[in-house]
Amino acid sequence: MARTFLLLSLLSLLPCLCLGQVFNLTLSAKEGLPAGTIVGDLGAVLSRPSTGFFISESRDSDVFQDLEIDADTGIISTAVILDRETRDCYEFVAATLTGEMIRVKIEVKDVNDHSPKFPSEKYDLIASELSPLGSRFRLDGARDQDKGEFGIQGYRITQSDMADFFDLEYRAGQDGPHSLYLVLKTRLDREARDCYSLTIEASDGGVPPKSGTVQVKVHVQDENDNPPAFNQTEYHAAVREDAAVAGAGVCQVYAADRDSGENGRVTYELKSNPGEVFYINESSGVIHINKPLDYEAQAYHELIVIARDNGAQPEFSTAFVGIRVLDVNDNSPTIHVLFLSESGEPAVSEAASVGDYVARISVSDPDFEHQPISVQVRGGDGKFALKQIDDFLYALCVESELDREERDLYEVSVQATDGDSLSSEEVLLLKVTDVNDCYPQFEKNIYTVSIPEDVPPGSSLVQLQAKDEDEPGPNSLIKYAILRSNQHGLVTAVIPRPQVSVDAQTGLVTAVGSLDREQQAELWFLVVASDGGEPPLSSTATVTVRLEDVNDNEPVFAQPLYNVSLAEHSPVTSCFLQVVATDADTPEYATLQYSLSDGFDQTEHPLFHIQPGTGELCVSQDIDRDVGHTVYDLLVKAQDPGGLSAQTYVHIDIEDLNDNAPVFNPGQYMASVSGHSQPGAEILTVIATDADSGLYGHVSYHLLPADMSSLFTLDKHTGVLYLTSSLSHLGAASVNLFISAQDGGGLTSSLPAEVTVHIVSSGQAPAVFQRSRYTFSLSEDANPGTSVGAVHAIDPNGSWESVSYHISSGDPLGWFAVHPASGLISTLKALDHEAQPYVLLSLQCSTDASPVYSITQVNITIADVNDNAPVFPKASDTMSVSQSTIPGTVLFIAHAHDDDSGANGRVKYQLRNTQNGTFAIDANFGILTLNRSLQQDTLQTYTLEIIAGDEGEPSLSTTFRLTVNVEPNLNVNSLAFETLIYQVEIGESFRRDTRVIQVRAHQSREPHASSSNVRYSIENQNGSAPAPFRIHPTSGWLYLAQSLDYEAETAGEATATATVSVLVLDVNDNAPVFSREVYYFTVPEGAALQGLVGTVRATDKDSGRNGQLSYLLLSDGKFFRVNAKTGELIHWVALDREQHGQHTVRVMVTDQGQPRLNCTTTVHILVSDRNDNKPHFTHLPHSKDSTVQVRSSAKALLL
Repeated sequence: MARTFLLLSLLSLLPCLCLGQVFNLTLSAKEGLPAGTIVGDLGAVLSRPSTGFFISESRDSDVFQDLEIDADTGIISTAVILDRETRDCYEFVAATLTGEMIRVKIEVKDVNDHSPKFPSEKYDLIASELSPLGSRFRLDGARDQDKGEFGIQGYRITQSDMADFFDLEYRAGQDGPHSLYLVLKTRLDREARDCYSLTIEASDGGVPPKSGTVQVKVHVQDENDNPPAFNQTEYHAAVREDAAVAGAGVCQVYAADRDSGENGRVTYELKSNPGEVFYINESSGVIHINKPLDYEAQAYHELIVIARDNGAQPEFSTAFVGIRVLDVNDNSPTIHVLFLSESGEPAVSEAASVGDYVARISVSDPDFEHQPISVQVRGGDGKFALKQIDDFLYALCVESELDREERDLYEVSVQATDGDSLSSEEVLLLKVTDVNDCYPQFEKNIYTVSIPEDVPPGSSLVQLQAKDEDEPGPNSLIKYAILRSNQHGLVTAVIPRPQVSVDAQTGLVTAVGSLDREQQAELWFLVVASDGGEPPLSSTATVTVRLEDVNDNEPVFAQPLYNVSLAEHSPVTSCFLQVVATDADTPEYATLQYSLSDGFDQTEHPLFHIQPGTGELCVSQDIDRDVGHTVYDLLVKAQDPGGLSAQTYVHIDIEDLNDNAPVFNPGQYMASVSGHSQPGAEILTVIATDADSGLYGHVSYHLLPADMSSLFTLDKHTGVLYLTSSLSHLGAASVNLFISAQDGGGLTSSLPAEVTVHIVSSGQAPAVFQRSRYTFSLSEDANPGTSVGAVHAIDPNGSWESVSYHISSGDPLGWFAVHPASGLISTLKALDHEAQPYVLLSLQCSTDASPVYSITQVNITIADVNDNAPVFPKASDTMSVSQSTIPGTVLFIAHAHDDDSGANGRVKYQLRNTQNGTFAIDANFGILTLNRSLQQDTLQTYTLEIIAGDEGEPSLSTTFRLTVNVEPNLNVNSLAFETLIYQVEIGESFRRDTRVIQVRAHQSREPHASSSNVRYSIENQNGSAPAPFRIHPTSGWLYLAQSLDYEAETAGEATATATVSVLVLDVNDNAPVFSREVYYFTVPEGAALQGLVGTVRATDKDSGRNGQLSYLLLSDGKFFRVNAKTGELIHWVALDREQHGQHTVRVMVTDQGQPRLNCTTTVHILVSDRNDNKPHFTHLPHSKDSTVQVRSSAKALLL
């Protein structure tokens, strides 16, 4: 209450204070910014600081409802989210305690937050098809609550095909909507098109622009501009003279009018109709008989028909109609037939020649003897034809060759028709007699039969059957015999021991002696079939007897492993790979069926399927690499009809497409920079990510042109923003920049990053480093106290003496120190390249005269020295190998790790003794293989020394001892794996039951024997936890038994005679986590160089780039900065508790994985007080000396 009373008292003195100096302060703020956004400072226009302000507005005014005004500091911030459309300006008066008046005007800047909107969703217009060009149709324009450049800038018709028909004209109104007209550009024709649908779009001037649309339908109104049109110019019809009056129509005329409604309705009438013999239906156009017809009186009638529409001014057209009257005939012709065969019967020999007469036919008609009669033959399949001898006499002849075996009876119809269409018909049944003209015909020209080679003698091989199409009797009686021949490969009767015989009556071929496939795999001979005709006719058939082999061969794939690349989003059903397997057995057992298998049973894959007959692997549904797996492993099975099968492994790499654009996170950045900063100073770093990989995921950055963008430059590879020009001429200002991101495929981010750079002005220029970045290098074996290099800064007077230096961040291990006066950097502790290969220090310099610090970065590279030798996991090992192991088999993989980098960490392997070339090792990968057979060796044990050496100078090495025990061959079948060591990598994101790798074992004494009886199992090593895998007992496929976690377990081994090493690959599935949700730091006020405020720390369970962290300051870049690598928070401007006692900043940490994951935290910074202000009276009287009396218990004081 006391403070309120004092405030009211001082407000009453405002008229007196108004005698002081008056300042004008104009500020602006964008609408839509969150509450708490700082708009400006009342003290910015004052010549000297003020400790308090009084506001002229009452507490319930719009100013205090929408704005927060700190009466102590003069900081104006938003209390709510401002809306320019609700209120676009705030004005009030503020007064200081020393009498200055400040007229404040805050303008709310418009942003493009409203889209244009039409009053209606659609318009329906009616336009006559006779409308002239340029006709205009008024439409209500759109409204946009934004103003200026964000208001409506134009209209367009979205459909390009409408540009030939319509155009738009519009004029901007003062306050109301635009005047919008739709202008006709071409003549309309309703008969061609009766309606036009178009979409009109109104757009504003935002970036990107907002728009609104309205649907417009233009209905074309019909006019009577088309006369009826007949579909024929002339109509002709015929009608019998005995047709009934008013019966069925004689003919129908039709006329169409393209107009609509009454304009298109057509009526008919007869114009020329002598005697009114006919009448017409006015609606249908059907012409009927009105009076009886008389052929003898008038055989032809001519009519004129008028078609007229029903428009206001009717249009009409005419057509001609001709009607012929037909005479009536009531007698049919008569047919007489005489057959010319020897017996007089209706018969003909199949040997008859073309043209031979079969019968004589005569016709007669009592009606119209002068009118000719038409005679036709139907039926007979074209074998017979008529030959006219005179007007009424015909001969039936053979038209083509006859074949009794093809057809022995024909039905022939003879039809006679007079000129009046009266007809008679006579049906003849002609029999075809037989001659011996058919050869015996086997059912097949070639008989092929396959039989097992061990069939007993007398077994039936094949049944031959021939047919003779002649009439039953001697002409069709058939006998069989094997044709005698001495040609190579033929079975003949002169062979001492014939192998096959044929029954003469039945044609059954049987085995006579034993058959041997190894001597002759195929028998080939001819069988002849002869009939009993005179002379006899015969034909032959070829018989091939193939001796079958047993089914003892499994299918074999052309490749044991297929590697294929497939582009994501490949068309569904498209095929991208064909696997091929072959079977050495006969074709009966070599037809293979392909299927997908999980190692246990046939299965269906959700993304792929295989064509069973061809082995083509095809896409079943859309594949998206960015949300699914990048690789797929399939097991393909090929099975022959006998049940034998083989499997192959298909590895599919999904190729990335450029289907994702870069995205900024965050989208807005803020930073502050001193107005005295020198060109080359680093401002901040923007970050954009792209969900694609490879070239398509590589992001480059571009600074978009703006008013003051020329003052800055951007590293397009790193996103680091640098200063290129001096800022001292700008004073205290803010610069807005926009940065776009583009990937390697050319896609650009949909929204640019918005960067706000606040320029901090100070009266005294700070000391400035000579360079914005220093680079030094020294060896990791440098002794403590070794000089690294020196940094130099110059104060505004050009002197070095008054400048002091301090390491603000970047050295969490405390390896370095800087001399505060000379700027010389030296080491404090021993360095280790393996722990940290480089250090990026942030150094500050300051002077006593300026409250602003300058910052530079020092990049110190710690060069590696060869101080680490390669290290094996253990010093020795023992293994066993069968004496029958074939050369080239992988026996062991040696692996040593060297912590050094470059050539110092590159490991090469060699054998100290190859045991006379028995063993060999790969120098790069350490793979030990058997180089020659062990069958002739007597040694049972080999001791090998594997040397792992680096490529440093001098080289360091380590020796590994491997003992190889040779197991002798046993007299029974033993099992051996194809290789003793299997190694595979699998991502931690792979699901349970995913196939990992297939191991194979074979019987050592029978390398080609079936391995279907082999059983696989996993034996866990002693003392180790069970591996997260299971193995199929028959196929040898290793499967995931549970989900993997790289952070919990990075490698596992399962041993089943051979060793399977499964390396779990990391995926970016863990977001960074700060050590605290909220951080609290305290820093003293004042100009003294403090540098480090505190450190925020985050951890990420992932590895590699997935666990590499970068820190980013999201707010309050005016006073503070954060080290992107270490998380050290520093202040670079002197703090004043009396102006700002507490700061709250937000820090984001992001990893470098794909996609990037991030986390944010809040940091509260309390500025502690120092005694840096003298007491002063808030008000002094005109006389500086005054005596006042206080309470009677106190003394009088002289002021």
